[in-house]
This record gives sequence, C-alpha cells and structure tokens, in this order.
Amino acid sequence: MKYCVMFFTTLIFLAACNIQSRRNNEITKIEIATTGCFGFCQPTVVSVDSSLTYRYWGEKPYFLSSTDSGKNKKLIGYYSAKISQAYWDTLNMKLENINYKRLDTMYNYTVDDESLEVFIHYGHEVKRIRAQSGSLPNGVGEAFYYIIKSYKVVKPAPTKDTFIFESKLKPFPGPDVRDIRFPPPTKKEKED
Repeated sequence: MKYCVMFFTTLIFLAACNIQSRRNNEITKIEIATTGCFGFCQPTVVSVDSSLTYRYWGEKPYFLSSTDSGKNKKLIGYYSAKISQAYWDTLNMKLENINYKRLDTMYNYTVDDESLEVFIHYGHEVKRIRAQSGSLPNGVGEAFYYIIKSYKVVKPAPTKDTFIFESKLKPFPGPDVRDIRFPPPTKKEKED
C-alpha cells in the first residue's frame, strides 16, 4: 500500500509539472500601421488581439526591390489567421521588454522614412504612438518591426473580408506614381 501511494503521488506530481500555466497578459490588442516611403516601404496594417485573431492588410509597394520575389514576396490585400497562445505571449513579452507604457507618444525626428502608428490596448487604456522608423529608440524599432513582419511567421491566408482598423495613416506621403508612363524617345532630326 505504501508503494502504491508513493507511485500515485509521484504520478500526480509529474502530471502537475507538465501542466503549462497560462500567462497573465495585460495587453488585449496590438495594431501597427506603416506607410509607404520614397523607397521600398510597403503600406501595411497588422492587428492582433487576445482572442488570438490575426489580421493583416498590405498595399502594393510603390517601388519593388529585387528581393521582393519568391520567399520575400509582399502580401497584398486582406489576410487573416488564428495564432497560438504561445505566439500571443511572445508578442506581449516583446512589448513588455521595451516598457511600452513609458514610451513617448511621438518619435518624429527624421523625414523620408517609414511612418508608423501604433495602438497598444491594455486594461482600459490605449497607448498610441506615432513615429518615423528612423526616430525609434534602440530596441523599440526591433519590437515593432517584429510585429509588422510577423506575417512571415504566422503565414495568414487571404480573405475576402475587409477589416476596419484604428489607424488613420495615409498610405503614401506623396502622389501615386505607379501608373505614370513616359512617351518613347523620338529621333532627333539632323540639321542641314
């Protein structure tokens, strides 16, 4: 009987060790929008919430680089996915590590780089940050771009749904130049 009790006690202890405790995340929603720039930046919006819903929107970049093909192909249109609880915990920890509550609300010391608008919902509050990518402090930019580029890890599926996002950023800081066509050159007539 004594060995039986020890066996079941050990079994219960080992089973309890295998139970993963759920992390108590204070953040309930993250949304980051980016604009185009006078380069290869893609206007995007990423929205992730505590229900593990992942939403993504991407517009066609104004200029394509040679790396924007194959595995690095940009997502264009609306996409969605369900993420794991572990991945949601990772996003929360990334923001906690940069002390998101204490960040400024504006980082605009540079020009001609990508603009970001960040919304971090926690408790009954929203931390809203507007920034230029080149103005972000060390670590903060890495955390934000980890979320912006999360579609590479999440691999969301295209959807016919359209989403309404909080961000009001304009997708491009200048005129749309994608459809500008120049006439072909003409031969110069020889002067006699």
